[in-house]
Amino acid sequence: KTLVLVLLVENEDHQQEEQIQHYEMLEGEMLVDTVPPTMRPYAGAAGFIRPKWDAAASAWVEGATEEEVAAWEAEHPAPELPESVPTAEERLTALEGAMLAMMGVRTDV
Repeated sequence: KTLVLVLLVENEDHQQEEQIQHYEMLEGEMLVDTVPPTMRPYAGAAGFIRPKWDAAASAWVEGATEEEVAAWEAEHPAPELPESVPTAEERLTALEGAMLAMMGVRTDV
């Protein structure tokens, strides 16, 4: 539901105790010690639109319905890719030319 900060403090019995900062747990809520879920940045990318913790599976699952996912993806299309991506050889050749130009070496003679 939300991310919280939990401090481990020592109580009067010298045992560690969890102390939630700036949040009061509601009935039925529980703490989950896990990495926050990856949020989906755009359609087709990995991640969740509405992450939900599945206690039985001990994992994040998608909480959005298929209709909600489709609507979200329509509003967040994938970025357009360039028509052609330069090959590694083309990038190295361009880098070599830039380095030679910075050093003042002429390659047109």
